Amino acid sequence: MKKIFVTGASSGIGLAIARLLLAEGHEVWSTSRNLERIPKMPRCHPVRLDLTDRLSVEEAFNSALSEAGYFDVLINNAGAGHFGPAELLPMETIASQFQILVFGQIQLMQLALRHMQTRGEGLIINVTSLASRLPVPFMAAYNSAKAALAGFTMSIQLELGNSKVHIVDLQPADISTEFNKSVVLNMNTDQPYDAKMAKTWETVERNMKEESPRKTQIRDSLRRSCCSVSDLSG
Repeated sequence: MKKIFVTGASSGIGLAIARLLLAEGHEVWSTSRNLERIPKMPRCHPVRLDLTDRLSVEEAFNSALSEAGYFDVLINNAGAGHFGPAELLPMETIASQFQILVFGQIQLMQLALRHMQTRGEGLIINVTSLASRLPVPFMAAYNSAKAALAGFTMSIQLELGNSKVHIVDLQPADISTEFNKSVVLNMNTDQPYDAKMAKTWETVERNMKEESPRKTQIRDSLRRSCCSVSDLSG
């Protein structure tokens, strides 16, 4: 049995990962800004965490670590999105996306790395996105934030070398979840973008709902990444 810290575990990919790990007998500390959204499950410990608040990030991880004693795995999954023209993106929106998708997750990585390096082993899985390499139109802040986290992850991979602490960059494409319902939409811009934005969002919505062999491959990749937890020594 491994002890695993999973962010954004109240819905979507995070909840699916938590359920899979629990079904395999692991113990999971599941985070959300709203603890009421985390289903009650055996060996699941709800943790309130707000990635927009650096103090909340530190307190949440350290409190969970104190309860757990140690963590074998950190899964950085929590996220948020914004849809609108890059030309009109407020700096506040860009900063918010980077705080949630980059800075908050890097902070968690650093906290986990210090702990895992001391223990001499561990696994960190950062759930970035295929959008880091194949950007989605009108999601510039999201695309670039995911690319930033992917780049940071690769840098740490190179620095760790032969360490027994391993870091994985998992880059899923479209998966049928409720993520789009949480995306902040800025559709009424009174700009030439409106028609293209509407068509793009229609495509995004359709892709999220459709089943395809590619989505099966993505789910299998998620399963393999989570099941690799069982391959850790100890």
